[in-house]
Amino acid sequence: MNIPTELTLTDEQWSRLTQFVAEQFDDLTIKRGYQYYKQGRVVAFQAAGDGEMKAIVSGSEVYDVNIFLDKLSRSDCDCPVGRPCKHMVAVLMTVAEQAGRSVHVLANAKMNFAARPALEGSAIEKRGAKRETPLLKAEHQAALLPGMSVPQWHDWFELCVEPLLDHTRNPHYVKQAWANIQRWKPALTAAADRLFELNAYLFLLSKLTSEAFLGYFTNIAASDVKQAAMQCLENELPLAAEPDQTARLLETADYVRRRLLFKSPHSDHFSAPYFELWSRWIPPQADGADLYDAELAALKSAADSYGADLNRTAWLTARSWIHLLRGEDREARDSLAEAGSPTPRDVLRLLRRLYELQAWERLADWLAGCAVFLDGYRRDVLAEYAQLWETAVRQRPEEEARMWRAIVGLLPRSGQIYEEKLLAFGKWRQWIDYQLSSGHDPLDFRAADLQPIEKADPEALLPFYHQAVERYVLLKNRDGYKQAVKLLKRLAKLYKKTKREDRWAYFFETFVDRHSRLRALQEELRKGKLIL
Repeated sequence: MNIPTELTLTDEQWSRLTQFVAEQFDDLTIKRGYQYYKQGRVVAFQAAGDGEMKAIVSGSEVYDVNIFLDKLSRSDCDCPVGRPCKHMVAVLMTVAEQAGRSVHVLANAKMNFAARPALEGSAIEKRGAKRETPLLKAEHQAALLPGMSVPQWHDWFELCVEPLLDHTRNPHYVKQAWANIQRWKPALTAAADRLFELNAYLFLLSKLTSEAFLGYFTNIAASDVKQAAMQCLENELPLAAEPDQTARLLETADYVRRRLLFKSPHSDHFSAPYFELWSRWIPPQADGADLYDAELAALKSAADSYGADLNRTAWLTARSWIHLLRGEDREARDSLAEAGSPTPRDVLRLLRRLYELQAWERLADWLAGCAVFLDGYRRDVLAEYAQLWETAVRQRPEEEARMWRAIVGLLPRSGQIYEEKLLAFGKWRQWIDYQLSSGHDPLDFRAADLQPIEKADPEALLPFYHQAVERYVLLKNRDGYKQAVKLLKRLAKLYKKTKREDRWAYFFETFVDRHSRLRALQEELRKGKLIL
């Protein structure tokens, strides 16, 4: 969807828009338009200039909607209704969301506009004055931030975002919230500043993912904030110079754990921060495995206290992660297997960690054991899995047999990757066998694709060409004969390259004699100058 990055509505435009919705649309149309908006039926949306918005809405058919913010009465839709319709309502709500205005105000426009008091302007001013109170509190408490704990930081973040309570959760919301948080933040030490930044991102991520349904713009905002948190974790945390910040680090870990383990539709947004926190920032402090032991105990306590609200898959995956970091691979794999269906993202994260540690024997064991979790997933997942195998085998060649068993076990989904690995490891004849069993022939490939085999083991290609020639002849049509002749020419070159011209002569003489009654084939052989 093409979305304008900067869309704002002045208070006057917003007032006109709510009045327009209240006056021009009946209750049923507004409700249906709201359903369309929630279902994501606005599939394209862009600013055309001069306050004009063009959109495409997917209904029973696809309809074009034009919205003119400066003259709303000109707005129209090309659907057959012929009057203000639900498609227009869905687009107007998308405009409101992108501008950081409340969609619910539009959804209730008829009721709100009818009940609006005469002195609306002064009411708005009074509400504005009330909204300043949390920010004043945030300003007054900002000087105390250097001495606050992480939970107290989060209470302070709440004050910063409270004025945005009725705003739609989108990138504009994040921008305003971040500005409020940064406005009064005092100077902090290097480690404290990094922890503060990470916690601010985690707090905003929690705010964005608190609803059961995330709209398009909310999803974008959540992804952006999570990415920012991950980039923050990539930086070193200088705890060696500030060991007193360890308490805040562990409080941060506690916050992320609670968000990850509490069952909610979007708790998986906290899986990557949890794993990265324990990979990047905590291990340097985990000498003697005391922190790992404490985390396993905290995970057990969470399982006992959360009960039915526990995200069990996330809990088992987190346990697997901590066991892996402790070097307890059997326990880690048992937890992962108990999870039943861990996401490929989480599985690959475990494998990448072993790659980063250059623990090649452990990596090979995990790769062999994790294949079952990746069966049926997309090619990009399997490609990374196969690449990790190739790296492990280069370091420990004795693991090659296990690699082939694992990749073959993922067929047919891993077919293309299997072919690539056969070529990469010089398994020319196995590659040919796979092509034959898959019904492929040399004409399915470019000459450059077959060149490495032709150079290293040209004899391996002979059955590949022979079978293809016979298959095209059996088609018994002119096109098939032309393809057969093309293959015969290449076959002749292969026999010459292997210095077996006598075998070629015997085969070709037999071939021509056997198909002497196929006149069209004989003609193509003459055109190809294979016979006179």
